[in-house]
Amino acid sequence: MRGNLADLAATGLASEPTLRKWIQAQPDQPWIIKRGSNGDAYEIDIPTAIDAWRGEEQRKTDEARQRAADLRQLGLDLGLGDAGADQLPGLSIAERKALLEEELVAIKLAEKRGELIRRNDVEAAIGDVLVKFRQKGVSFAARLAKRIDLTRDQITAIERLMSADQAELADMMENWKPNGGDGRDDPAPEVDDTALPNGK
Repeated sequence: MRGNLADLAATGLASEPTLRKWIQAQPDQPWIIKRGSNGDAYEIDIPTAIDAWRGEEQRKTDEARQRAADLRQLGLDLGLGDAGADQLPGLSIAERKALLEEELVAIKLAEKRGELIRRNDVEAAIGDVLVKFRQKGVSFAARLAKRIDLTRDQITAIERLMSADQAELADMMENWKPNGGDGRDDPAPEVDDTALPNGK
């Protein structure tokens, strides 16, 4: 069915000025059979134009939902959590965005005051500690042997136990989860060594 702009508006899709502005912004479309000008009416494929309008409205709705989801995720990343969203019912996307921007400013201020430490800095510091721990562990048996008399078998057993402890710690750190678990269900088996008293 073909019609003019007034016919399209008569379907209840939108007002004639709104539809005119929308059509003028459209690139050439197959449903725009003839563009209107002074004294010359539009010629439009009405059903196809309605589908195009609804498709664009759906796209805008999907974009708004995605933006809301992105803002919600940003809120979670900032520590606002679901509770923060529940306490702010009825806020528009712009209002929520403004609140999140204020939170970002507060976080930056807290960082400058030394109240917050960046995760990368913490991970780097922990990495330095672990490197020192490993270096000390490698030389532990030799340093201990200088203080007390140990057989070669005992030194080897101590080195094995220390190496096992370091490997277990490295595995625990690799599989660590923020909830406090280390990502494993079963504890690491103990390392037995007959060179030490009681097999340990």
